[in-house]
Amino acid sequence: MDKIINPYLKHEGYNCIGCSPNNPIGLHLVFYEDGDDIVSMWSPSQNYQGWLNTLHGGVIATLMDETAGWVITRKLQTTGVTSRLNIHYKKPVYTTDKILTIRARIASNIRNYYTIKIELTNDKGELCDEADAIYYVQSQDKAKEIGFPGCKVEGE
Repeated sequence: MDKIINPYLKHEGYNCIGCSPNNPIGLHLVFYEDGDDIVSMWSPSQNYQGWLNTLHGGVIATLMDETAGWVITRKLQTTGVTSRLNIHYKKPVYTTDKILTIRARIASNIRNYYTIKIELTNDKGELCDEADAIYYVQSQDKAKEIGFPGCKVEGE
């Protein structure tokens, strides 16, 4: 897996709750490219629970949505916005798990709409949640106009 270099780090005001390393209450996600997939690993804590020792569903949605967004950033070299996120919560995710893995890939596209397939597994490798995100994707020219510098992996 190749580590993705966060292209937003130098943008003034960048404070994404999902991926900014400087957001004090953020998730601090880091992303990797693994073939067609974008992958992130994240260690939950009690600060993100809903019920006792159970990860809040909204946090799960954020993990999945953010990873899907990075599929657009890296694979399409542009930006986009979530149009729809359909999550199937299959089994509880625990805040006591050591690490969660979120994996996403492009499933299909029609014009500017891309469907991203997302899976979240626990530290035992069990599939806990899966989702389909539909993203409206901007052209690369439009993304450049609003300051998107492109997205590389380490060594590129």
